[in-house]
Amino acid sequence: MKKLIFLILIIFNVSSFVSCSDNEDGNEELTEWECGSHNGNTLYTGPRGGCYYYNSNGNKIYVDRSECNC
Repeated sequence: MKKLIFLILIIFNVSSFVSCSDNEDGNEELTEWECGSHNGNTLYTGPRGGCYYYNSNGNKIYVDRSECNC
C-alpha cells in the first residue's frame, strides 16, 4: 500500500513539471506599458524590460531601451 501511495505521489509531482506555461489555461499573461513614442509609433516596455513598438503588420520592432520613458 505504501508503494502505491508513493507511486501516485511521484506521478502527480512529475505531471506538475510537464507544463511550460504559468497559467492553467496554457496562456502566459503578458504585461506591457506605454512609454512614449518613436517616429509616430507608441512605444511599449514589456515584462522583461524590452522597448518596442508595433509596425503596420503587427510585429514588434525593438528599439534602444533609452528611448522608453518609463
